[in-house]
Amino acid sequence: MTVMKGAILSLNHIILDTDGLQFQAWCDLAMYEFGMGLPGKMANQLAGVQRHQALDLILKHFNVTNIDNKVELLNEQYEMYSKVIAGIGEDRLYPRAKQLLNNFYDHYVNIAINDIDEHAKEILQKLKIDDFVDAFVSPLDEENPYLEASQELDVQPAACVGIGSQTNEIKLMNETGVISIGVGDAEELKKAKYQVSQIGDLKYPMIRKVWEDNELEGA
Repeated sequence: MTVMKGAILSLNHIILDTDGLQFQAWCDLAMYEFGMGLPGKMANQLAGVQRHQALDLILKHFNVTNIDNKVELLNEQYEMYSKVIAGIGEDRLYPRAKQLLNNFYDHYVNIAINDIDEHAKEILQKLKIDDFVDAFVSPLDEENPYLEASQELDVQPAACVGIGSQTNEIKLMNETGVISIGVGDAEELKKAKYQVSQIGDLKYPMIRKVWEDNELEGA
């Protein structure tokens, strides 16, 4: 039987709530550009969407049309997000997340991060867990990030588990042959090989069992 050798993780809802950090940056942008922040109810609308889509929702909220400086606004939000990250500490880390990283480390499973918002290294340094990570990949590259991550870890995709909270992440894992584990809404993540509602429910022995069961099915 092949040994599980790699784990490919996203940050959002796995390590910490990056949606909340992004929302704070959007609120800062709104205050700077329009003189007022955003209502808290918009947090759910902006969660998990692409930055250009989030900007469109914010412009609609302020009834702004025919704007030609969207790139400039996106750059401003990027800088504000960097400032938000600069102010975070270890208290942002999900309690269960560090234990999970330790479990992988103790079982010689190398870890890669799917760096969706291009700030993963900085965030993990702030959380003081960057030493656990062996590779970073970006979904902005043309290649499937889970395939790229397995290559960076120098292991076959089938020897990896992937843990993500977005439908598209699960889709890309399945396309690559990485064993997919979803964290979040069961209906949205129904195509994952295994699913939990929150990272605190995900235990290493269960990850191991899911991987072994899928390994046996593919044998």
